[in-house]
Amino acid sequence: MIPLLKLLPFVTTMLGGAVALRAHRRLHLVYGVAGGAMLGLAGFHLLPELGEFDAPVIGGVPLPFLMVIASFLLMLVLEELIGPHPTDDDSSGEHRHPHVGLIGASALVAHSFLDGLAIGIGFTVSASIGVAILVAVLAHDFADGMATAAIMRRHGNTQRRTWVLVLAAALAPVAGAFIGGALHLSEAWIANYAGFFAGTLIFFATRDMIPGARQSGTARTTLVTVTGGVLLMWLLAAAGV
Repeated sequence: MIPLLKLLPFVTTMLGGAVALRAHRRLHLVYGVAGGAMLGLAGFHLLPELGEFDAPVIGGVPLPFLMVIASFLLMLVLEELIGPHPTDDDSSGEHRHPHVGLIGASALVAHSFLDGLAIGIGFTVSASIGVAILVAVLAHDFADGMATAAIMRRHGNTQRRTWVLVLAAALAPVAGAFIGGALHLSEAWIANYAGFFAGTLIFFATRDMIPGARQSGTARTTLVTVTGGVLLMWLLAAAGV
């Protein structure tokens, strides 16, 4: 029974990706919700946990929080190295730098894998803890699937390549769940990665998703969709998910 439960994140991630890819003419709505969900995931789920770890302090700032800023700046540098930002020389405002989308989608795949590790480790402790973590991951993986597809399409990747990354994001938590029982990650590693991933989320939310929602939609629809995504993650946090 437990092995079957570990397969559920695959289904929810693929559903999230399908929702984003089938939106077509309403992709700006997906961008808005995905951007808000990214901000909410960073602000309500990742950043609060960073203060709970006993991490090294550099210049008066705990290392995981430095990783937040470092990852944001790294994404900014990579974006500028790969190609100019669309607002500089593209009047259409559409991103056409597929590798930037691959970077963001790959970060989400890595995050999904760590979610799966949490599931596997949880089941080694007890079935009830494993199920509790699984429920949380299922809620997050739907948003991850949608965000993965949105980032890929936003940067001009083909639908076929986008599906490949969504499939990778769907397989990642399943692989992590089966591997999780055999690995023992240190708290320091997890804290630093959480900080790095939070910075990546903030970057893609503010530099890609929300601007994309605004370019194709109105200020009102952007506000509503972004707020909706944030509220969704807030409700999950309030519910302890």
